[in-house]
Amino acid sequence: MRVEQYTQPFASSFYKKYLEDPASLSSFFHYEWNQKALNNRLRETDFNKHKRSDLVKVLSSYMGQFGISEKSNMHLEELKDNGIVIIGGQQAGLISGPLYSIHKAISVITLAKQQREILGVPVIPVFWIAGEDHDIDEINHVYIERGRRLQKFVYPEVSRIKKMASQTTLDKEIMNSYLEELFQSLPETLNTKELFQKVTLLLESNLTYSDFFAALMNYLFQEEGLLLIDAAYEPFRKLESEYFQLLVKNSSQLAKVVFENEVAFEQKGFGTPIQTKESAANLFYVENGERFLLERKNGDFVHEAKGISFSEEEMIDLANNYPEKLSNNVVTRPIMQEMVFPVLSFIGGPGEIAYWGTLKSAFELFNMKMPVIMPRLSITIVNSKTQNLLEKFSFSVPDVWEGKVETAKQQSINEHRSEKIPELIGTIKQELSDKYKELEKLLQNEDLKLVPLINKNLGYHEKQLIFIQNAIEDTFLGKIDASIHRYDRLNMEMMPNGGLQERTYSPLQLLNEVGVNLIKDLLEIPFEFNGKHHIVLI
Repeated sequence: MRVEQYTQPFASSFYKKYLEDPASLSSFFHYEWNQKALNNRLRETDFNKHKRSDLVKVLSSYMGQFGISEKSNMHLEELKDNGIVIIGGQQAGLISGPLYSIHKAISVITLAKQQREILGVPVIPVFWIAGEDHDIDEINHVYIERGRRLQKFVYPEVSRIKKMASQTTLDKEIMNSYLEELFQSLPETLNTKELFQKVTLLLESNLTYSDFFAALMNYLFQEEGLLLIDAAYEPFRKLESEYFQLLVKNSSQLAKVVFENEVAFEQKGFGTPIQTKESAANLFYVENGERFLLERKNGDFVHEAKGISFSEEEMIDLANNYPEKLSNNVVTRPIMQEMVFPVLSFIGGPGEIAYWGTLKSAFELFNMKMPVIMPRLSITIVNSKTQNLLEKFSFSVPDVWEGKVETAKQQSINEHRSEKIPELIGTIKQELSDKYKELEKLLQNEDLKLVPLINKNLGYHEKQLIFIQNAIEDTFLGKIDASIHRYDRLNMEMMPNGGLQERTYSPLQLLNEVGVNLIKDLLEIPFEFNGKHHIVLI
């Protein structure tokens, strides 16, 4: 494997600033994202306040259903003692969701290893599964190649109720059929059969989105000792009970400071990533697996459309006795994470870091500092066929991102296209129009009122000419398909759907092509956390 590094493409103005000039954003974050910041975080943070024994019991209970490796057990014991964590998370997408879910896990593990060596203390990788998310449409699909095009392949079962991912079940028969069709879309390799058997085996006893996701992630990363937790796991919610009470008691002030922070964020030109309101309660109420976002109104916590209303006292009672009925939103999840885990650094993607940029005062409200917010590793994996195409056409990787492949494709098409055909069709159209105008004028002179019929008939002939023109174009493109498809292949591999590979493809395509050892190989690369985009040539 060879690694090349490039300036991060497709970055928003905020993310570009965060990567290149983090010091200028000090009003939004407590730390920059460098080794000095990590050293300071370790030195000045009280990591003894956490309920370590209770946390480890919950983690052990949750992970026990998927199998706990020897290294994971070691990490659990270290966490119970004095270990600190590198943490990141993601929604529970099918087949792990997009590749950046895998890249986040690799980021968490890699940074934990590096900091363990540098700081001389146990640093443990943790992956937080957002099982409480209820937007199933964001996680119920993968992209597959059909007819040389990428298509969204959606799990077909639709629930009428938008339950949390951790409580949304997968029908085993439907899911098995889905997996069969998914694997049939892949080229047959030496890895296909074994990979299919493993994925279907994991499905057998993991029939919710969250459990299926966790089982696959554990399979891929258990030898690295990656600790997993589903935010919606009921014993985890019970551990959060006293922290939910704090969030309820400080709800009004929390909403105020986050609203003010987001206004300041917008004034810097970075938009409103949370789109919060001063009336936000920043908590959901959970009922039968559904989440209802609460607002504060006249001192109560309400969801008017559902007819839900709780006084502050009732909310505190819920937090104390039924914490599983409460769920965090984008504001309170980072705060809860800091309360529960001894966090050295949080690994985030571009969108997440923008959310966090509105939360500095929120952390201070609870007498905490935000951890070091480390940009996750951004990776594109380039196989040998794609490397050959890049070399054949003398394209660099940035050339693809800058649209030069598409430009070259259009130039190639135009070089092969005869200009005489469209010119002749244009001449026919013009002559036809002229003749019909001549006919129309003649009929008017003879007082024959047929103008509507004349126009309708002309329109019919013009449509037929357009039909012929399109047929000629399709036939022409089919004739040169072999040459232009190579351009399409480059774009599909390097910039699917007009963006980075990691945002569209599932890891399934690469695991099928290379095998599950790809994960081990990627973890052996000494990645640098420098904000660059990493191209891995395999």
